Amino acid sequence: MRSRVLLLAGAVSLCLPLSARSQGQSIRIRDFGALLTVHTDGTVDVLEQLTVRFNGEWHGINRDISLHHNTARGRATKLDIQIGNITDGSGNPLRVEESTKDNGWTRSLRIYVPDAIDADRKVLIHYRVANAIRFYFKTGRQDAFDELYWNVTGNEWDMPIDSVHARVVLPDGVIPTRTAVYTGLAGSRASDAKIEQDENEVGFISLHGLAPYEGMTIALGWPPGYIAGRPSEAHEQVLDLVEWSPYLFPLIAFVLFYRYWRRKGRDPKGEAIVVHYEPVKGMSPAELGTLVDNTADMEDITATLVDLAVRGFVHITELTQSQLLGLVKKTDYRIDILRKRNEWSVLKPHEQSYLNALGESAPLDEYSMKVSELQNRFYRCLPAIKNAIYDSLVAAGFYLERPDKSRAKAVGFSVLGMIVIGAVAVLTFSGNLTLFQPRATLISAAITIVILLMFAQLMPARTVAGARAREAALGFKEFLSRVEEERYKRMITSPALFEKYLPYAMAFGVADRWASAFKDIYREPPQWYSGGTGPFNAMSFSQSLGNFSSAASNSMGSSPGSSGSGGGGSSGGGSGGGGGSGF
Repeated sequence: MRSRVLLLAGAVSLCLPLSARSQGQSIRIRDFGALLTVHTDGTVDVLEQLTVRFNGEWHGINRDISLHHNTARGRATKLDIQIGNITDGSGNPLRVEESTKDNGWTRSLRIYVPDAIDADRKVLIHYRVANAIRFYFKTGRQDAFDELYWNVTGNEWDMPIDSVHARVVLPDGVIPTRTAVYTGLAGSRASDAKIEQDENEVGFISLHGLAPYEGMTIALGWPPGYIAGRPSEAHEQVLDLVEWSPYLFPLIAFVLFYRYWRRKGRDPKGEAIVVHYEPVKGMSPAELGTLVDNTADMEDITATLVDLAVRGFVHITELTQSQLLGLVKKTDYRIDILRKRNEWSVLKPHEQSYLNALGESAPLDEYSMKVSELQNRFYRCLPAIKNAIYDSLVAAGFYLERPDKSRAKAVGFSVLGMIVIGAVAVLTFSGNLTLFQPRATLISAAITIVILLMFAQLMPARTVAGARAREAALGFKEFLSRVEEERYKRMITSPALFEKYLPYAMAFGVADRWASAFKDIYREPPQWYSGGTGPFNAMSFSQSLGNFSSAASNSMGSSPGSSGSGGGGSSGGGSGGGGGSGF
């Protein structure tokens, strides 16, 4: 029980701030003073004077200066800060280690304070800001003015601040016309402070101390014309257009890729699709299936196997095994290659590659294998089969360039474009690229990526001969899918026609419709397929072939490891800020 209490106490101690981790050790800022001197060239000199109380032994303090700044038009930019002297109360320089945080949006000063043991020590931090002034233009009843909107303390101090005061000194002759002060946690609009103005100087004094993570933000404005660097309204409007210009990215991407598609990826003008009663002469099911959609997919490849079976090169046997006392049946398929290699010369290159792939993937006999045995083996041969299909279509004059290669080029351009757009989006959201509005960049990036991927899929272009052959293939597909209609039934001449065109129907994805037309005349099982249970008919056989095709696709395609002030403000607002801690 005692050990548990000790563990709990240790865990709680780790959660406490550093100022309370050891008995008698604490740190607080007794006084935080800031002097901001605005110069006519637009720069602002900042002198922070901190009186820090160290109870116990400390090494110094961390001062984090935020570089976040919003222009008068709400555009996010980064403050240009040059760190000056950092000294103690006697003017002696202190050892400082500088670094950056928050993706470069915070300057971190690790200031070593000598003899920071049970004592009050002063730390003076001087830096110059080149772009802290905000310039407002006349809008409606509001006159133009310049403004300094500054987070004096920052809202990230993890220690209390007993008193805060700031004084802003404007150039001679510049009289402030508006002032405001905000105190409390970030987002608070409380104003627990007083403002004292004397000619060109304005003082801001907090009425009470600040708890950890509370801060004080000040704002004061004055008439334009005294501070250099005021941009023209036209310049600001141009920057506004640039900020929202990411919305042009999708349009630019569409125009560029559309022009590229018109030159490289557009098919010749199409003609009306007329029903054809036979396939394109000399073309295999896999070739026509690929020609239709520009992709040699598994449906085309398994249709090749059935086509080889119909032509007598392969025999398919359905194997059914009973398991769990006959309650469960498991189906596998055996493929027997009937003709020897010296008889394959009459086949097309992709068909020869298919038979070679079966033999190379077989664990024992290169002329006989089960579909299940091809799992995690056959996939190595798929590229060669697909390459042979694409090459044959190019050799036939249907493409100037293989569709997979032209698509890969388009995808490559798309990936390059996505990398550029993604980099712009990341830089915009991280704040390192402040020209663009983050939301506009995100939305336009998403739309542009969709456009790029869409054109990548449209890029493969057929020749005139290829376009006509595709239209003929679609006309043949139309016949296969509508053969049950009265005007096409007369074309059904014999059961042999069912087997002859079945591989094409499988490649086109209309095998069930093709089989339905033969349900009354195709009653005997083919010689190239055996097995199965129940009465034989065209519909049940088509379903069996569908199951075979699915099993073959899964096994042949599987690979090892595959699976499936200027109008409002608040404490914490304004430029600068940050926070700090002891160490």
